[in-house]
Amino acid sequence: MSSRWGKLLDLMVEGREPSVPFMEALPLPKRVVKWEAGRLWQEWPVDPRLFHPRGAVFGGFLAALADRSLFLTALTVLEDHEAVTTADLNVSFFRPVTEGTIHIEGEVIHRGKSLVQVEVEFRRDDGKLAVKASASEAIIPTPDRWDSV
Repeated sequence: MSSRWGKLLDLMVEGREPSVPFMEALPLPKRVVKWEAGRLWQEWPVDPRLFHPRGAVFGGFLAALADRSLFLTALTVLEDHEAVTTADLNVSFFRPVTEGTIHIEGEVIHRGKSLVQVEVEFRRDDGKLAVKASASEAIIPTPDRWDSV
């Protein structure tokens, strides 16, 4: 496990994630509840500003939230010289998200030489599965501009 990515995830557990432009535009959770190698937990309080006209969170936002959670989960198994980018994303919607807090749990299914296979589940306060997503995260060299992370 990378000390670079571990430090970033620890900052997120403390609620001190470095500023990232798209995170300022989208109300994605900036805090990680906890993490360990191959697993990550987050929570997201439902935001009614993101409801579609039928009164539930817009699926496109949930897909963005899933992509972000899958990415963070993949970080838990990377080395310092590695980063990831989403190569494939699959999102399945089971139940509407209309209130409360979404409990997010991510898991690395397989870590290969060039890809990390990751899954994430979103559960409502009633414990029912609302969204399940999976991704193939392509392992890439860490860009130099990320040296401060």
